[in-house]
Amino acid sequence: MTPTDARARLAIILTTVAFSIGTALFVAGKSWSDGRTAACLTLTNLTLLGGFALLRRDREMARLLLFGLAFGLTELIADALCVLGTGTLDYSPAQSKMIWLSPWWMPLSWLVVAVQITFLGRGLALRFGRMRGAALAALIGAVNIPFYEEQAYHAHWWRYVNCRMLGATHTPLYIICAEFIIGFSLGWIAADSRIYSNTKNAILLGCLAGASTIVGGLVGYGLVERIPEWLQRLR
Repeated sequence: MTPTDARARLAIILTTVAFSIGTALFVAGKSWSDGRTAACLTLTNLTLLGGFALLRRDREMARLLLFGLAFGLTELIADALCVLGTGTLDYSPAQSKMIWLSPWWMPLSWLVVAVQITFLGRGLALRFGRMRGAALAALIGAVNIPFYEEQAYHAHWWRYVNCRMLGATHTPLYIICAEFIIGFSLGWIAADSRIYSNTKNAILLGCLAGASTIVGGLVGYGLVERIPEWLQRLR
């Protein structure tokens, strides 16, 4: 990857990040917003990333998108656990067509998030080493998520119920824990060159990274919701 390629990729990734933040702020609190605005946001970002890969014939970016797709499809299991297992995630505000228990656009939204964090995680790993890069990617996930969870609630994309929240926000504490684990996993796997050089391995590693959403949700829910309940019963 040449310095020019790296700068171009960073520019398009940061463009999708800025667009996501701007759109979330704009539609939050709007009575007409629902899953359609989330779908438009997701499809626009996918068009930007996919168009970049196509126009520049960027095979590494194309494989990173496949990695993200595998991640997003695997995340459907984590969603199902939150919807049915813990009963904390409610997608009814979105009023969207569903894939299993998630809105159809959710795997694609996670695709974009996975590409963003993985790309940034790779850069951090190259600069600070794999462990520090992964830790910094974890912090990005844990700090970034409260913003999106709050905007998602007000934009009528989804909401959480029956769980401990961060102060007066609509962000579950267990989701912050989960996102820390997910960010660390993406940051760690980002350093694996096979994502960018081998299509089959990009998909397999995407599924492996996607499994972190399941582990992260279970660990986070256990630490924040279950352990305090057990301690109370022991008193």
